[in-house]
Amino acid sequence: MKLIYKLLLSLIALFSVFNASSQQYSQNITVQAFATVITNPSTIIINWINDNSGNGYKIYRRNSLSGSFWGSPITNLPASSSQYIDTNVVNGVSYEYKIKKILGNGNKGFGYINSSIELPVIENRGKLILVVENTYIGDNNFDAAINQTITDIQADGWIVNRINVNRNDAVTSVKQLIVTTYNLDPINTKAVYLLGRIPVPYSGFINPDSHPDHEGAWPADVYYGDMNGIWTDFNVNDTSSSRPQNHNIPGDGKFDQSKIPSKIELQVGRVDLSGLVSFSDSEKDLLTKYMYRAHNYKTKNIAVTERSLIDNNFTSYQEGFASSGYRNFSVMFGPDQINDSLDYFTGTSINAGASHMWSYGCGGGSFNSCGGVGSTTGFSADSLQTIFTMLFGSYFGDWDSDDNLLRASIAQGQTLTAAWAGRPHWQFHHMALGSNIGISTKLTQNNNGQYFSSTYTHYYKRKVHIALMGDPTLRMHYISPPSNLTTHHDNDKTVLNWTPSQDVVLGYNIYRILPGENVYTKINNSPIQPTTFTDSSITYTPNVIYIVKAVDLKITASGSYFNQSLGTSNTTSIILEIMSFNISKMNVYPNPTKKHINIEWNNPKSSVFTISLINVNGKIITEETTNNSIHTLSVQHIPRGIYFLKLVDETNVSITKKVIKY
Repeated sequence: MKLIYKLLLSLIALFSVFNASSQQYSQNITVQAFATVITNPSTIIINWINDNSGNGYKIYRRNSLSGSFWGSPITNLPASSSQYIDTNVVNGVSYEYKIKKILGNGNKGFGYINSSIELPVIENRGKLILVVENTYIGDNNFDAAINQTITDIQADGWIVNRINVNRNDAVTSVKQLIVTTYNLDPINTKAVYLLGRIPVPYSGFINPDSHPDHEGAWPADVYYGDMNGIWTDFNVNDTSSSRPQNHNIPGDGKFDQSKIPSKIELQVGRVDLSGLVSFSDSEKDLLTKYMYRAHNYKTKNIAVTERSLIDNNFTSYQEGFASSGYRNFSVMFGPDQINDSLDYFTGTSINAGASHMWSYGCGGGSFNSCGGVGSTTGFSADSLQTIFTMLFGSYFGDWDSDDNLLRASIAQGQTLTAAWAGRPHWQFHHMALGSNIGISTKLTQNNNGQYFSSTYTHYYKRKVHIALMGDPTLRMHYISPPSNLTTHHDNDKTVLNWTPSQDVVLGYNIYRILPGENVYTKINNSPIQPTTFTDSSITYTPNVIYIVKAVDLKITASGSYFNQSLGTSNTTSIILEIMSFNISKMNVYPNPTKKHINIEWNNPKSSVFTISLINVNGKIITEETTNNSIHTLSVQHIPRGIYFLKLVDETNVSITKKVIKY
């Protein structure tokens, strides 16, 4: 009875601001768009569902993720329109479109789509700061899961910088570690992954769910993504909320800001599965299993149907909360792949045997329930087959609570990300062409009018509560990666062999990381079909990392892009000694050396030998020839470091040994 009463209060409080007569506002204020593309001549065709609710349409276009304002519409179309054909496009360029529907009541509906024709692969995604809470470090299973997580993130084109913190650290101390790491390379550092019970920042005097007893400081992970904003703790002074965590007084370590004080620089995602007492697994086991579930999805060991589900229990409110589902899902899968007739749990339960890549559910809520959708205990008792979800309702958007529904949604089953979407609406449309979900999070947090210019569809924009639960590097589409990569030395070159992807693909891209570097460099011009490759661009060099990725053209409801699998990698080894009839028992001394190297070897046939000194990048520093069996090589004028001395006979048989110059 108490639960029913609380749900009724949730309905009254959350939606008293925008109550209206019963109708499907979520669809009315949405333009459900989708695209088809033509390669030659280059054409992008933007389509949408005409629901007869509009008086006309305005079409806008800009370069994707440019941050520029939309400017004037590129065309105005009559109410009967359902298509715009754009021939002023170039293959391989990403364009973002806004379709504004003029409604009869003076309001507007919006659709957004990021479209391209054969958008190139993303080679390097930038640097990610992985912040790990240290309680379980040292546990073999937990450490192995973290290592796998780092390997997977790096295999997708990221460079990972790891920070360990304690759950009792001050949020300012954690932030300083992030800022310090960011400042080492601010241009390339893109994201923060908060793994475990990372200290939770609180900020503001807000109640996005409109409950008077819930007004105060809310969790604010945006704090960790803001590298230069000013956050203060001397202004807000209120203890009226029923939950002590929301109290905010000067000097208590909770910040004053309700609105994000500056533009967010870093994508932020959190996987915090603490305090979920309804689950039988411990916090450590939940975290470990989450990391392996993410690994299985990224390596395509989890099968999911590319479609979506919407369970909208708030059909009669003008804000149209579920439009976050309709608007995004349309450009991901097409309007015909949106199922809004199934219950959230019924449609995604493992018992139903039906999976949906994306889902949205909203209803009156509590900290651990969402009316008409489900509860924390429901998540703990089932294993839902949906990867990305949005949920909305009272209380549980304040996610730092025991048994919290939003965090519970990613604790079990296949679900890997969750967002409290409705106040404000979220922008996930770039994911349809390969962007990771952290980009969508940052776009939503920084949205100050670029999306949804109408007030009633833009409620609680730029507020500090906007947060992503889940791994921020996750993408929608993954290809089964190649495996069993081997490298070996052959005629002074490196030969690669691998087991093919389990998917049918266009081919494979080959990347190389030279010693001392950490950036991928692609060394093939176009995808190669065989499962073998010879690197002829450099002399065989030890400690070179090679990465092979499967590549294919992915066609979605937003266009087409070249997608890549995670990479499988191998490192070339040091060839300590390769002996033939002509070369044996080579001695190098002194080693380490400062001025010169003496080389001695057996030379039974008086062959001519080439002696090369090679640096760790594969560059030949000096090269000399001799027909003796002893030779002195001067190294006095070369820099300090590690080198490889190679002796090659007339038959191209060689010995390589490591030399240290000090």
